[in-house]
Amino acid sequence: MWPPCADESVQRVVTAVHRLSRRLNQWYDRQLADLSVSAGEWAVLSELVRNGETAALTPSQLAAATNIAPSSMTHRLDRMVERGLVSREPDPGNRTRVLVRFSDAGWELFAAAIKESNLMESDVVAGLTERQLQTLASLLERLIEGIDNAVE
Repeated sequence: MWPPCADESVQRVVTAVHRLSRRLNQWYDRQLADLSVSAGEWAVLSELVRNGETAALTPSQLAAATNIAPSSMTHRLDRMVERGLVSREPDPGNRTRVLVRFSDAGWELFAAAIKESNLMESDVVAGLTERQLQTLASLLERLIEGIDNAVE
């Protein structure tokens, strides 16, 4: 029984969303470990994808986008270059800057991870009709928007 000051329906929603988030994060963490990719490296790959398959970003842009110190990004990129996941190239428009791009191996790893994720994520929502899925997505987006507005 919920305490009198708690709204049971609100608590059920928040608890369910939190549990789902934790379970998805656990699955994603295992998937990244299976691919020998750290969460930080995944963040870099994801940011590069968000900017387009052929786009390049500076280490400073990647550091800001992934919310880490530029020096930490330098070390992360060093490891990723050694593994062949990304490349660093001089910026033709500004010879003092370096641009980071996906390598073929980085792109292949990202595509394989997304393919595997899509299979699992499809299983997660398989019990919902298309209409239920659209409704759930809309409701969750509204909740996120509400949180974002409350924080601002």
